[in-house]
Order: sequence, then structure tokens, then C-alpha cells
Amino acid sequence: MLEDTCRDGRQDGAPESRWRLLMPVKGGPTAKSRLADVVRHVPGLPEAIALDTVEAALACPRVASVHVVCADVGRGERLAALGARVVRESAPGSGLLAALDEGLAALRLQGDERGPVAVLLADVPGLRPGDLAAALDEALPVLAAGGTAAVPDADGTGTVLLAGWLHGPAGGLLRPRFGQGSALAHRRDGAVPVGLDLARLRRDVDTAAELDEAVTLGLGPRTASVLEGRPRREACA
Repeated sequence: MLEDTCRDGRQDGAPESRWRLLMPVKGGPTAKSRLADVVRHVPGLPEAIALDTVEAALACPRVASVHVVCADVGRGERLAALGARVVRESAPGSGLLAALDEGLAALRLQGDERGPVAVLLADVPGLRPGDLAAALDEALPVLAAGGTAAVPDADGTGTVLLAGWLHGPAGGLLRPRFGQGSALAHRRDGAVPVGLDLARLRRDVDTAAELDEAVTLGLGPRTASVLEGRPRREACA
């Protein structure tokens, strides 16, 4: 069962600010290509990871809504059943940044641009609501000062979460640079690193070795279930 208590002990209710999260859920033949050997034995793994990550985000008391950019109709329906709001990706092969552009455009069309927004990757199978709340709480003063904040991945080269505004001071606007070397790209844009002690949040999964690390940290229920009963060297090597 997912934690519903924040690391500072506060329960759901009366948070300082409620966030909107934008989460890209990519599919297709090129998605998670570095996990291909594992997925061959565990075909349901990518979707299990995405569903676990989105469910944990939805359970975070700091989060008002989760907006998922997804091209696959069936997967979108399953994400919507969890409570996510699905933005249908119009050009599935156009890459992660194009998907995020569509998601940010959809948020702007809603007309409410006052609250903080964070982009969270949907490949963090060990995510817990309290860890996400701690990162958002750490990011909020940075945003209040007119900046952006980013959670680097466990290797320190990529980015798991980027927080900012849809409008306002130029230094605080969301400018996603996800991809190879994104941690440095976001720092060059002025993003302040946060969440450095949150190992489960920082452990995104793109390779078999990273999956092995995530297993050690603890997995969400769906990811654990699809991996259950398989030898460690088959599932995570």
C-alpha cells in the first residue's frame, strides 16, 4: 500500500499549495529500448511502471491533478481509470519534448495558470507520495522567488522532475530540456537542484541495471507483481 503521509508528518489536507503535474507516458517500438531484453521476458513491465508512477503521484497530498500525455488509447483509458486526466498525443513518433509541448499547451487552454506546475517522468516505479510531496515542498520556495527547480536522476545526468510556472517571470517559466544531459541543461537555465536525498524519486528506470536498483529500493504493486517469481538475473539483467 502506498504511503499517504508526508515525510514531515503532515497528512492530506491544507497543503501550502496544490500542484498540477504533467506526465508523459510514451509507448511504441522505441520506448524503453534499453530495457528490451527485460521487456521480452516481462512484456507488461513498461505499463506497470507507468501505472505505479501515476498512481503514486495522484496519491500525493500536494497534487491537485495529474495530466498524462499518452498516445495509446487503451493505456490512456487505464490511466484515466486511476484518476489522471489524459491528453491524447497527436504525433506519437515526435519525441518526448513534443509530447510535453502538447501537454503544456493543454494546461494553458484550461485558463488557470496561477498554480505551480511540475513535469514528472512516468518511469519511477518506486515512487511514494510522501517522497514527491517532500520534493514539491522543497521546490515551492524556489518558485516563489521566481525560479525553477529540478530533481536530478540518481546518476546526476538526467532529470526526473522539473517545476516552474506556465507564465510569470522569465526565470521561473517551465522550459523542459529532457533528454541526454538534461540535468546540466536545466541547471544552465537556472533550475535549482532539489530532492537530492530522495532515492526512490530519483531512481528512474531506463536500463536493466537501473531496474535492479529500483527493486532494491522497493517497487510499486504492479511492477512488483509483473516481476514476481522471475529469477533476478532474468528480470533485471
